[in-house]
Parts: sequence; C-alpha cells; structure tokens
Amino acid sequence: MVLRNTAPRFVVLGGAGAIGRIIVRDLFESNPQNQIFVADFDEDKAHGLAKTYRSRRVTHAAADARYPSRLASVLRDQSVVINCTRHQFNLNVMEAALRAGVHYVDLGGLFIWTRRQLRLHLPFAEAGLTAILGIGCAPGLTNVMAAAAASKLDRIDSIRIRVGGIDFNAGSGDFTFPYSAQTIVEELTLPPWKWSGGRFVQTEPRSGWERVDFGKPVGRVWLVMTRHSEIATLPLRFKKQGLRYADFKVGFERSFVREIMKRMRAGWTVRDFEELPSPRTAPNDYEISRVIMRGGNKTIVLDCHARSRAKWHASAGDVDTACPASIAAQMITAGVIDKPGVWAPEDIVPADLLFKQLRRRGITIRSRTGDAVS
Repeated sequence: MVLRNTAPRFVVLGGAGAIGRIIVRDLFESNPQNQIFVADFDEDKAHGLAKTYRSRRVTHAAADARYPSRLASVLRDQSVVINCTRHQFNLNVMEAALRAGVHYVDLGGLFIWTRRQLRLHLPFAEAGLTAILGIGCAPGLTNVMAAAAASKLDRIDSIRIRVGGIDFNAGSGDFTFPYSAQTIVEELTLPPWKWSGGRFVQTEPRSGWERVDFGKPVGRVWLVMTRHSEIATLPLRFKKQGLRYADFKVGFERSFVREIMKRMRAGWTVRDFEELPSPRTAPNDYEISRVIMRGGNKTIVLDCHARSRAKWHASAGDVDTACPASIAAQMITAGVIDKPGVWAPEDIVPADLLFKQLRRRGITIRSRTGDAVS
C-alpha cells in the first residue's frame, strides 16, 4: 500500500478500549509514516497507552463523543477518525467529522444506527469526505466477502452470515464476555432484522437457533440470530440481483445465553456485566466468519479464519475486527478509496486488496463452492 507524500494522521476515538487499542497497534506497525492520535473519554488510559509506544508518532487527548462541537476541535487537522465508541454515538462522531473536515470509519451501528447514518450521504459527498460504516469483521469483512462472492453470480437468492469460534482456554462453567457486554446484551435482547421475501422483517430475540459445523479447529457451534448491521445494507446492494433472503447468526453457548437472561431478570445491568473479568489477559482462541451465498443452483462459501495474537494481548475477534478498520482507513489516506459520501463496505472497499492486507496479518479468506448449512 503506497501512501501519499504527507504523513497520514489517524484519530482512534475510543482508542484505549478493547478494539481501539488493537487498531492503534496495527496502524503503528503498518507503516512508519502513520501518525496516531489516541482519543478517549478516559484520558488517563489514553495517556498510558500512548506512553507504551515511546514514539512521537503516538499521542493522546481526552475526547467526549457526546458533544460534536467539542469533538470537532479534537479531530481538526487529522486525516481520518476511526470511531470505536458505542454505536449510539455514531451520528455525533459523524457530525464532528463533517465539522472538522476529516474522513470517517466505524465498526457498525447494530442495524438501526447504520440506517440512520446512511442519510448523511449527501453532506459527506458535498464536503468531499468519505465515510465507511461498519468495517470491522462482522459487519465489515463479511460485507466485503459477500461482494466478492456476488461478483461470481449473475443471480443471488440468499445470503447467510455465520460466525463461530472456540476459546481454547475456556473451562467448564466459565462466564466471560468475548466482546463488548453492551453489544452482546443488545444482540440477545433486541429483535433481530432479516431480509425476507424482498423486505425487512423483525423476528423474536434469541430465535433461529441452529448448530453449524465450521470444520477444524472450531467444530460444531450453536448459533442464534441477532440484530446486525450487515442486514441493513446488503439487501440494498443486491436487491436488483434478486436477493430474497438474508440473515445473520453468531455463536453463543446456550448455557451462556440462559445465564445472561437469568441475571438480567434478577436485576443485572450492562454495567454489572462490564465489570466481569475479561478473557483478554491471555487470549487463546480461533474464529471463523462465514458467508454463504446462493444463486440458482450454485452456492459460494467464503470463510475468514482468524486466531488470537498473544503479542498484542488480543483475541481472534479483537484482531479480525480491528485490522479491517485500520486497513480501510489507510486505504482512504492512500487514495485507494476516494469516493465521497457515506458507504457500506460492500460498496467501496476493494476485496482483493483487503484480503491481501489481511493475509499479511495472519487472517486468511478461503473460498469454495458447495453447501454449508441447510
């Protein structure tokens, strides 16, 4: 990836958090020209993280996504803001990006926020700025995988996205959250959306359970339908190719889901769940994200394989979420992505280049034809 002459300046908003810190690491190791600004509500954590790099390329600041005008002053004179805050702040951060005149990338909006964000296409286009919504793993990489599969089909009947993993350190009875507690609670309690019969349809929370075999080393995993951003955008892209059905399911142990619901009925809040121990201290896990696309009598299956990185203290989910965001932001500063407006990943991120960059980070995409799930 060739960068422009001026050193690109990246603001990682929420940069001291679980995913933000991995994006900072990837940006730092990707190119010696990259300048990284760790911006976080917790300035002490941001300062502590920046200090570990012992480099003038990594600096820090306090930032509050609740106030777009104040945030704009933090973003000004930067190249791209990578938004790792909670999706409820996505519109605020986009407003700040517009005010500051910087490009924008985020990790997803859990369907509803993504739909609202798409309405900002014209203001970003008029400002000559690019925004990419949901360019983590799922959403993000899964969207680009879907676009890659679709390029091999004339007609598309269905898209099914399945994500499963295995934690090699997990013991019997362990109760830990593999990623954001807030996101998991929302995924399991909010009605999921799917695309069915050519329209968006809501279903019951925690419905659609199925057991899927991902092959080695993950094996057979229970999956459940959840609300996700892929379903907010993929039907818009592929409706003209005949898409009639699309859904998203992610792997959870059924006992884990039962325990969450039991504790919520007993009065637990998201804050209580967030205080539980994190498995990130010594991660040892593996994740496979699968896209199954059917058209006519042909089925294309793409699998993304990722594993934890001990050196980064990062789980497989941390790595495959952070790296696509880092890569996409660098594509913007390099001029590889140069299309003003607000876009979904499948609309604007070049699959071949993204997959090539992911391979350099130990994340591989495997493609085949044939059935994967019923």
